[in-house]
Amino acid sequence: MTKKFLFLYRTPMTQTPREEYQPSPEEMQAMLAQWHQWKENFPSILDMGDGLLPTGHTVKAGVVTDGPSVESKEIISGYSIVEASDYDAALVVAKACPALLAPGASIEVRELAGY
Repeated sequence: MTKKFLFLYRTPMTQTPREEYQPSPEEMQAMLAQWHQWKENFPSILDMGDGLLPTGHTVKAGVVTDGPSVESKEIISGYSIVEASDYDAALVVAKACPALLAPGASIEVRELAGY
């Protein structure tokens, strides 16, 4: 039986915000090629997800604040959903992910509860 896993891509808050860094068309093509190759190598990737902008809102006890948690040294910069038999198989996919090419990046791998 296969399980679904959420990959949360984290990057340090000290990195240049996405709005300030605009890769050249050639750099963008190279990055997209790496992501497409990853998907081709691992058909168990159900949803490559998307990147997340560094802006947002947090709602806690009915109070809305701007941005991700200020206590965090990292931000969640994107996500994917992967199907795998167990954590070890999911970690194989995560270790090959191009998100890890960014300096200081990490991937949090979480099993979905399947409610």
